Parts: sequence; C-alpha cells; structure tokens
Amino acid sequence: METRSITATFLAKNFSELLNQVRYQHVTLEVTRGNDLVAYVSPPPRVTGYPIAQLDRLISELPRLSDDEAGQFLADIHEGGTMQSVDPDAWGS
Repeated sequence: METRSITATFLAKNFSELLNQVRYQHVTLEVTRGNDLVAYVSPPPRVTGYPIAQLDRLISELPRLSDDEAGQFLADIHEGGTMQSVDPDAWGS
C-alpha cells in the first residue's frame, strides 16, 4: 500500500479526488500542517470472513436431509426432550 504525504491545504482543495485514490488505489495519505503530522486518511481494513450478501446462496447449496433422515432427526429431538427431567424445586427454598 502506497503512502503519500500531503498538506492540509492540498487535501482541502482536492478532497474528492484524493478520497477516490484512497478508496480505489488503496493509497494512505499522511496529512501535514506546517511541519506537523496531523492526520492519516487510509482505506478501511479489508473485511475477512464470509460476505453476508452471499449467505442465501451458501445456505441454498448446503446438503439436504431426505424425508427419512428428517423424520429420524425430529424423532431424536422429541426423544431427547422426553429424557430430560426437571427438578420442580431446583433452587431449594
């Protein structure tokens, strides 16, 4: 990533063009006023992970359960629920 040093005056006069350079060319700008560095203008960090816009496509491509597998899965869930016991006085008064 390229870094350029520019003055605050130059930034103010060329703001739109410079923002396009930051966005599309991934340039980082060091902004100075006098001899002092006062700011950086840089592109945001690159996003890692799976793009949320593609989530529907990902889900649609997942393997599907057959009717028999789905029925067995549902039966397993119901069986697991009936095997649980709940103590009516779990907090012990």
